Amino acid sequence: MKPDDLLTTPKTCEALGITRPTLYSWIRQGKINPWAKLGGHSAWFFLKNEVEKAKGRRYQRIGP
Repeated sequence: MKPDDLLTTPKTCEALGITRPTLYSWIRQGKINPWAKLGGHSAWFFLKNEVEKAKGRRYQRIGP
């Protein structure tokens, strides 16, 4: 894994077009899995491929 494979919380929110509270909600709901939490101030990091998967699920149409 390279450093370029990781996204910070703000970059993840930007990539998904969501707010930080929404991201934390998605983590609790299992919609996205963080790679690691570093430090004591909610410094979550996400793998780019995980963010892309979550992004794809967000834009899938539901229903006919």
